[in-house]
Amino acid sequence: MASDAAVPDAALPSLAGVQVLVVDDHHDTRQVFDQVLGLAGAVVSSAASAREALGYLDRVAVIVTDYAMPGETGLWLLERVLERAQPVPVILVTGYADLYARQLATAPFARVLRKPIDPWQLCAVIAAVLGIV
Repeated sequence: MASDAAVPDAALPSLAGVQVLVVDDHHDTRQVFDQVLGLAGAVVSSAASAREALGYLDRVAVIVTDYAMPGETGLWLLERVLERAQPVPVILVTGYADLYARQLATAPFARVLRKPIDPWQLCAVIAAVLGIV
């Protein structure tokens, strides 16, 4: 992913003020998502692991997470989110959807997206999941 992605021609939904948590063990992925989501108006926090993400759960409206990370997986994080009194939507972004197809078939992620993903498309998916028109 290039960090200097061009803004798409189509109107991008505004994520103004939306608190988004990006969880990925790859710094470059977190950085690109942070930049693009920020340009769309989101307030972005990031974590390098599912366990680190636990410290942000009270402050976010939506979580975008990788599946395969050292330590706990994105599915483990989803399970922790669902244990909460007020769970938030969790969007999975993975390069291993085929490999983890069995685990993902019944997991209640808000969306499952395949890497590589256009970060502008991610903005549109977040807006759709949150019902932002």
